[in-house]
Amino acid sequence: MKNRFNIFMILFFSLLLHSYAGETKDKTFIKNTAHKAAKEHKLLAIEFWSPSCGSCMAMKRDIFENKMHAEFVRKYFFLVQVSPADSIYNSLWNYFHLEFQSSVIYIDKNGNEIDRTVAYDGDRDAYLNMIKDIAHGRNLFKDVVKNYRKDKANVLNCCLMAGKLGSRNKLEEAAKLYNRILFTDSTDMYGLRTECMFKIAEIEFIRNGNLEKMRKFVSTGPKNPFAPKAYVYLINDLISKKDNTGCLTICRDGFSKYPDSWEILNKYAWAICTFKIQEEYTKALTMVQKSISLNPGRPGTYSTEAWIHFAMGDKAKAIELLKKAIEIFPDRGFLQDLKTFEEK
Repeated sequence: MKNRFNIFMILFFSLLLHSYAGETKDKTFIKNTAHKAAKEHKLLAIEFWSPSCGSCMAMKRDIFENKMHAEFVRKYFFLVQVSPADSIYNSLWNYFHLEFQSSVIYIDKNGNEIDRTVAYDGDRDAYLNMIKDIAHGRNLFKDVVKNYRKDKANVLNCCLMAGKLGSRNKLEEAAKLYNRILFTDSTDMYGLRTECMFKIAEIEFIRNGNLEKMRKFVSTGPKNPFAPKAYVYLINDLISKKDNTGCLTICRDGFSKYPDSWEILNKYAWAICTFKIQEEYTKALTMVQKSISLNPGRPGTYSTEAWIHFAMGDKAKAIELLKKAIEIFPDRGFLQDLKTFEEK
């Protein structure tokens, strides 16, 4: 019996020490890395990613490894990117209680988490605005939560809280708050109605794949800055379904309302190219070039123009534009497309 007890105690303390060592390793890594960041007057950002994660690669393409934004990221953040291939990955994943890839933890000079994002919905501009706030200490999670708890009836507090929940992939909770804003501010005193309606429609699609609210949003709502993103969701869905007629109808409708939207210009051009509507290639080229002039930092738009030139027989121009896209971000898809262009 005594031997069994001794064996039990040895096993118990071994497990305890193992657990403690793992925790110490995590805390030491975070503290030391945050200290390095502080020496450079930066915040620490730990990005969890995997090469098989589409959301992760989109975040790299749009934010952390995008040539257009690299200077801002380097100026304010000491970026540490960890993948499953790194020995520290699993212990950090458990330490931060993560559930999803494409999570980013933002940490201050003392090694304390000040904010985080979970998953990436592809809204580059919204994400950039959010990390600009983080860089300057504005609208940090703890402050947003504090203000919300102090006055839950305040519409602006609710909107900020909903945004934080959405950025953490707490979509159901975010949708409840957006719906509460619609109910509370029925006269739209704060001008948040269209944003809330779009966010509710977006969450419905992300959670259930249902675009009905998105269709209603673009068909019944007034012109607003969120509608072009809604049209992109609808256009992408119809392209994936290979619905030529339905897709071009939506494209024309969106373009008629938002002729200067870089999103719609690019997607309309891509739809023409995808469905091989040769008589409209020149029109598509004009559209995508205007899209680039309005928003030159999107590598995917250069890829769209490259494919249109390739379809029109201008291989050299297609290669030139695809190399431009790769220069902004070396996406594997772009590299494969370049190989296709060069071999044909």
